Amino acid sequence: MIRIILCGCAGRMGREIIAAAEDLNDLKIVAGVETPGHKTVGQPVAGIPVFDDLAAVLGKGDCVVDYTNHQAAAANLKKTAGSGLPCVVGSTGFTVEELATIHRIAEKIPVFLAPNMSLGVNHLYQLVRQTAQRLANFEIEIVETHHRGKKDAPSGTAREIGRIVQEVRPGTSVIYGREGDVGERNKNEVCINSVRGGDVVGEHRILFFSAGEFIELRHYATSRQCFAQGTVGAVRFLLNKKPGLYGMNDLLGIDNK
Repeated sequence: MIRIILCGCAGRMGREIIAAAEDLNDLKIVAGVETPGHKTVGQPVAGIPVFDDLAAVLGKGDCVVDYTNHQAAAANLKKTAGSGLPCVVGSTGFTVEELATIHRIAEKIPVFLAPNMSLGVNHLYQLVRQTAQRLANFEIEIVETHHRGKKDAPSGTAREIGRIVQEVRPGTSVIYGREGDVGERNKNEVCINSVRGGDVVGEHRILFFSAGEFIELRHYATSRQCFAQGTVGAVRFLLNKKPGLYGMNDLLGIDNK
């Protein structure tokens, strides 16, 4: 039985992961962690005890799963590093400095970091890579849509798509929205546009434009179950791994080198 400590247990993704774990025989969430003062601290969430200090419960688990925010996740990773436990991070919006910290921590413990745990989205990444390479003269735009409660923009998934395009098309710049008299579109730029509203779980559209035609790649998450299932797979994958930084490509056996 894999014992999970779940940071951000009272959030949307936390509750989805709790629901997914209820149907599993090899995985159990033994403790939840929320910020000090959160209304669930000291009160169980779906029968799981909730604490306000990760360090105090690290001895209860075999793996830490973090769905908080970029600042809290970075702090939680620092605490986890001292325990030697592996950590699966589904939080997004990390700064350059925070990512550098994550890379340093991954030298001490196994860390699984993915801007999106969905298997479908990670297949979409491969389609974007192939299309950007094969249709080298097509212009690319990205539109991502999420619920009104999402705090970071653009999404980690949209940023990753932009990074993939930059990787396969050296010299490409990524911008965020347009306003005013910006002049004609720069052929070597990719614009990420963020839309927020309603209860949309997540939608990502990648548009490839050329004269007289355009192609659209689109992924729409109809529920958070896809992220929860991917997270469970990441936990199973990460257990007993050597220290290092892992991601969905490692889980899926994808080699883009």
